[in-house]
This record gives sequence, structure tokens and C-alpha cells, in this order.
Amino acid sequence: MDLTGMILGEDAASSAALGKAVSVMLITEMQGRPGLRMVERQELRKLIEEQALAVSGMVDDDTAIEIGQLLGAGYMVWGGATLVGPTLRLDLRMVDVETGEVEPVLKLSDPPEELLDMLVRAGDAFTESLELVTPSEREALEEIPAMATIEFSRGVDYEDKGDIEAAIERYQAALEIHPTHRDARRALDRLRSAGEDR
Repeated sequence: MDLTGMILGEDAASSAALGKAVSVMLITEMQGRPGLRMVERQELRKLIEEQALAVSGMVDDDTAIEIGQLLGAGYMVWGGATLVGPTLRLDLRMVDVETGEVEPVLKLSDPPEELLDMLVRAGDAFTESLELVTPSEREALEEIPAMATIEFSRGVDYEDKGDIEAAIERYQAALEIHPTHRDARRALDRLRSAGEDR
């Protein structure tokens, strides 16, 4: 599910976008892991709209379980991303939809440039808890500048609001800052492809 987001400081208006962007990046991180099938956030949003579910920024275990059951999911992940000065904190929870049992609760704090590493560690913790694969032994990931993450976050937010042109501009801005930003590249390619199909 989309994470709640909070940015303290001059970029506070991008708080919700930060949570959405981290959700997208976590899905990308988890997607390639053996034994997992991820539900894209667009499908999740569609279900919530169709079922007229009231989901505020604050999600509890019961809400996550209800949505997970409607999706046929085994587990739901949600939480928050908070950027305070030089520190990004991720608070993530995973609940077993069938039993209601909370699996790991993760609290990760690092500089925002270490976001990819934080997501790999979160993915490792979740997959280890599910006993699917051994945690990854990856080489160090390149750092993503904080402004690239903020621009990507804004792109996700614009896309959710249906402003595709503004989303494309923000994804391009993220790529100008960090040309190898994989999530911005995927989103930009997907939107451009959808535009060609029209």
C-alpha cells in the first residue's frame, strides 16, 4: 500500500508524494525476488475505488487485511517514510492476510541518498521472514541524490492525480539529476508507451 509520507522543512508540500514514491520503489525492489508476485499500486488503487473503501493515510491491520483479502494477497505491507533534515526514516509493517499475524516491523534510518540500500534491506528482511530466499548479497548500490527522489515523488503524485504531462516533466527532472534512476525511467517509459497507444 502507499506509505504515508512526511517531509519537515521547505519541501513539506511533497510529503504525500514521498510516501508514494517509496512504495513504488519498494515494489520494484521486491518484484524480482523468487517466490513473490507483487500487486501493482495502480491495481490496488483501482480496487479501493471500485469497492468504495475509505482508506485514509493511516492504515491499520484490519484495513490492510480487508484489502489484502479482496486482492487475494497473502501479505500486505504498509507504513511511512519521514524525511527530517539529513535523515530518512522508513517504518514498515507486513501482515499475514490469512492469520492477521504481523510479520516483521522494520525501522530503518539513513541519509536519503541511501534509500536504495534501505529498500534492499527491507526487501531482504521481508523475504527472509517469509523464508523464500536468502537475503541478497549485492554490491553497494549507487546513491540517489535527495532532489532526484523528491522529483520522482512529485512525478508519482502528479500521475496519481491524472496530470500525465506534469508527471512526465517530474520524471524527466529526476533523470536529469540522476540519469540511472531506474524507477523514474520505468515510469517515464510506461507513460510514453501509453501515450503512443492512444
